[in-house]
Order: sequence, then structure tokens, then C-alpha cells
Amino acid sequence: MTKARDIADFKFENITDTGTEGTKVASGTTAQRGSTQGQIRFNSTTGLAEYYTGTAFKSIDAPPTISSIDVTEVDSQAGGNQTIVITGTGFSSGATVTFVGNAGTDFNASTVTVNSETQITAVAPKSSFLNAQEPYGVKVTNVSGLSSTLASQINVDTSPSWQTASGSLGSILEDATGNHFTVSATDVDGDTVSYSLQSGSLGGLSLNSSTGVISGDPTDVSSDTTNSFTLRATANGKTADRAFSYITENDTLADGLVAHYADAYLTDSSGNNYTGVKYGSGTVSQSTDSGTPLGSRTVTSFPDSDGYIHLPTATIITGTNARTITCWVKPNASLDDNDYIFGFGLCANGSKGTFNARCGGNKMGFMGCGADYDNNGAVVYSTGTWVRIFYTMSGTTVSAYYLDGSGNRVSNWSTSLSGISTSNASGATASIGAHASSPGSGDIGGCNATLADFRIYNRVLTEAEMERLYNK
Repeated sequence: MTKARDIADFKFENITDTGTEGTKVASGTTAQRGSTQGQIRFNSTTGLAEYYTGTAFKSIDAPPTISSIDVTEVDSQAGGNQTIVITGTGFSSGATVTFVGNAGTDFNASTVTVNSETQITAVAPKSSFLNAQEPYGVKVTNVSGLSSTLASQINVDTSPSWQTASGSLGSILEDATGNHFTVSATDVDGDTVSYSLQSGSLGGLSLNSSTGVISGDPTDVSSDTTNSFTLRATANGKTADRAFSYITENDTLADGLVAHYADAYLTDSSGNNYTGVKYGSGTVSQSTDSGTPLGSRTVTSFPDSDGYIHLPTATIITGTNARTITCWVKPNASLDDNDYIFGFGLCANGSKGTFNARCGGNKMGFMGCGADYDNNGAVVYSTGTWVRIFYTMSGTTVSAYYLDGSGNRVSNWSTSLSGISTSNASGATASIGAHASSPGSGDIGGCNATLADFRIYNRVLTEAEMERLYNK
């Protein structure tokens, strides 16, 4: 009879295993684990060898590796979930995925699917990715507790992209108003872009933070001045800076300005306070004209005869000194030899002592009292159509110009009048809408036109200045 042998514990020291298949250890499920510190076993539930530290079981396994992920940027404002595919080695069932932020603000993927030992698909809410914590690393932890992290892989949103090229935006006059420039940036994530001044000066202008429009009244300058500044475009906390500049041009149209009647009426806005007085029995009236080259503005209409604005004689440029007289003109009807846009000086004994704009036959003409040039210019006046005219004098040379519909200066005619010498002596007059004649002297020839922006200069304007006045 065979006697059953007692099962006993054996103690070995310094064991050497010379076999080729390895040493078999105890095998069992997780539920069958023992509690002896140092024990080594194979966990048939996890499929991993493990050992007990006295407080916890740890698997004997190699850590996973991460080689790449398929997402480098998350739009946190878009809502919904972000799916990220992780590629590597050693991934095991039950692995977790953690997104590691810059300041320890880690969070786990909401779902993890281990597709194979080399691929994991993780899903997480887009809103969990915070712009301030980018770039996020990706950490994979196997059920063995061993993990691997691939740092700095995911950014949150992108910086906006400037559409406006860096450098000069252009130039504006120092007395310009309204909108001048517009800068633009876009965001590929669709986030709203805002704009701000980062450094430098806008030269008195203002930046609309929502639209990128730069507008306002620039600071007055004594010479052309470059304003340099850096603007920042911001979208969902991401920024992009760009350097710009523009030139504030010194407005020379204020230089040598003797008088300025913006609506060709009584008030002088030059600062010299040369206030006009309405004269004559004909009706001189103001109205709003919405069809001027500059849009709606106040204008003054003059009758065909005996209705005008009398100006102080101080507005007369005397002798052969340089001058420019300019204004907008819109004929109320066809103009004849007795229609005058302005007149300055004194006509006595047939002298050439006046400076009058005469416009017979709808042409630019000149009457210097004893020196008439009525039909030397081309036809420039047309009933109901605005045109900008310029009369200049330099020495004894009188010239007339007009601006066409494109704002280009056109030379009409020029002539030398020997002996011309305008005076503001006793009896001299200055008029808008009539020739030079003493106030109350009867029918002095009217204008039969509507006028605006009447200016008197004590110098000859340059061609560029004439073109700029087209926009005044």
C-alpha cells in the first residue's frame, strides 16, 4: 500500500536554473493572489508576471513606448470631442491615456480603445484643453503601472494670421478726418480676432479693436512725419504682432491762406475773421447739396445779377504779388459775358486794376478792367455740374486752371498782362459772385451759379496742392 506523502515547504538558497525553457512559477487569477511579500507569480487574469511588495502587486513588464500622435492642435472653442490616434509599442488592454499640461493640469481621456499593441484611439472633450497649459504631452499607462510620455505634442488653437503686409500703410494729411486705414488678420479656427496697440504711436488716430479700422484726426505736424507702431491681433488668447507705419503729411493748404469761405457765404474760417456781407437786390441763398464731389454739404447759390457777397478789402492781394483764388462752381444755367465768379480791386481810367473771373460762353475768362480775356479758355462749365477752378497770378502772368472729374489739374490758359496792378485803395472792392464794384452801385453782373469752398491765397498753389483741393 502506497502511503501518501505529506506536502511540505522547502527552503532553497542560491538556486541555479540551467534549463532553456525557464522556471515555472505559480499561476492564478487576480482573485487568487496571496499576501506574502516577495512572492512571484503569473497572473492569468492580466496575462502578466507580477510580484508583491508587501503593500501592492506590481507587474513585471516593459513600459510602453509612444512614437507619434495624429493631432497637433485642438480648437478648444469648437465644442464636442477630440479623437486622437496614438502610435507606439507595448500597449496592453486596460491602458489609460493622460494629457499632461504645462502646469500639472493633467486630465484623462474620456474613452480609450486599445486597437492593438501598436495603436490606441483616445477621445477627450475639446474644452478640457486649456490654452494657458499648452503644449500638452501624451502619457500612456498600461495596467502594469508602467507608462511612457511623449512631451509637448498638442497646442490649443493657432495664432491669428495677419493679412495686411507689414510696413507703410500709406500717408494722410494732418487735417484728414474719418477712416484712413484698415488692418486685417484671420484665424483658421474661426475665433474672433481683436486688435490692440502694442507699442509705438498712432499719431493721434484711434484703432477700432473689433474691425481693425484706424481713424480720426491725426496730430498736426510741421513737416511730414512717420508714425511707427506695432499692432497685436488676438484670437482666443493666441496673439500675433506686426509692425506698421504711416506718414502724416504737413498740410500746406493752410500756408498763405488769406480767407476761406467753406460754403462761399459770410464766415471766414481762415482765422483772419474777414467776415463777408450780403449785398444786392438779387437772392443769395444757402442750401444743402447732396450731389457735390464730396457728398452732402452746405453751398451758396447766386443770382444772374445784383446779388453777391461783399468782402473786406483786406482780402485783396495788391500789386503784382502772387495769388490763387479757387472754389467749386456749379452753373445754375448757361453763363454769359456778364457772369462773374469773383472780383477784386479797383477799375479806374481803363487801368488793369482788377482781378475778375469772367465766364462768358461757359468758358474760363478773365477781366482786368481794360484787359479782357473772355474766350481764351476751353468750355469747362456745364449747367448742374460741379467743377473746381483756380485763378493764379505770378508777377504779370495770369493763369486759369480747372480740375476735371478725376481730380487732375488741367491748364486752361495763361497770359502776361503788362501794367496790371491790383489795388485796395479807396474805392476798391472784393466780391464773391460778382465783379469788383462798390457796394450798392447797382447791377454789377451776377454769378448765376452755386459756389462752395471759396479760398484766397497769397501765393500760387502747386499742382499737387490743386489736386488735393479737389477733395476739400
